[in-house]
Amino acid sequence: MTAVRVPWTEASFLAYLGGLTILASVLALLGVQSSEHGAAGFAFWAALIFGVLTGCAFAARNTGHRVTAGLFGLSSVGAFVIFVGAVFDWFGWLPDMNDDKVFTSGFHFWLLVTELSAVLASAVALRLFRFPLLVFVLAASSWLFVFDLLSNGGDWAAVLTIAIGLVLLVSAMTVDRGPSRDFGLWLHVAAGIALGGGLLWFFHDGDFDWIVVAVIGLGYFAVGNRLGRTSWLVLGAWGILQTAAHFAEKWSELTTTFLFFPLFPFALLSGLDGDYNEHRPHEWAGPFTFAVTGLIFIAIALFLARRSRPPIAEI
Repeated sequence: MTAVRVPWTEASFLAYLGGLTILASVLALLGVQSSEHGAAGFAFWAALIFGVLTGCAFAARNTGHRVTAGLFGLSSVGAFVIFVGAVFDWFGWLPDMNDDKVFTSGFHFWLLVTELSAVLASAVALRLFRFPLLVFVLAASSWLFVFDLLSNGGDWAAVLTIAIGLVLLVSAMTVDRGPSRDFGLWLHVAAGIALGGGLLWFFHDGDFDWIVVAVIGLGYFAVGNRLGRTSWLVLGAWGILQTAAHFAEKWSELTTTFLFFPLFPFALLSGLDGDYNEHRPHEWAGPFTFAVTGLIFIAIALFLARRSRPPIAEI
């Protein structure tokens, strides 16, 4: 199965941005409808939005706009899963989704069916539209289904997540060796997030734990370089920045806020936690920690550039 791909240009960027914006707006709109209508009304609106998005996806595919079709298909999958959940909620079959322990307390058959509908819908959409981003949705929904089926939270949930990550990694490496390599990217992303999330459950408290996280980040660099997949380098860099944030805040008492979104590892440093005129010991240590981290990234980049064939002299 050939993946739908286009060169990264201004047009493709705007297409992706527009498609993801539509997905976010659809989810927000359905959230509004769920609060303004009863269960039956919410199911109707979810079905209507699903039908409109599916129609747009097929219309775009039939006119040759395959990326646009895939982006509409992505939103269609989300709308379909919400529609299924809305119908089950209408019948009174779903547990209270406002309960923060709904995924770690007991067996909920109809919730599992809803999660399975996400797996099936993303698989069907992937088959129809051949859009690589749907691979990530398929992997994520499969993880959620297996997680909810076999886990009640705690350490076992983290172990299960790591095991799923390893399965995804093996699957990604298998795809990489075949004619469908373009689909492997998002399998690698899902594998890296699952492995990293499971490991962070065990290593996120003291100094030693965060040093282990940095070492794991370097391991991600090695995996990414070996497999030729930059997603591992992005996730590894995010982990190392988390370690830098931990020590920067510890040594300089500097408020360090990271956006915990794996693909956007930006650090925001501010002094909003106290008096601006208050003297804090070793305030230089926070910025210095990040400066050293940046130099480490550059040194690794130079090393990888020299080892590449042909060498990347512009780095």
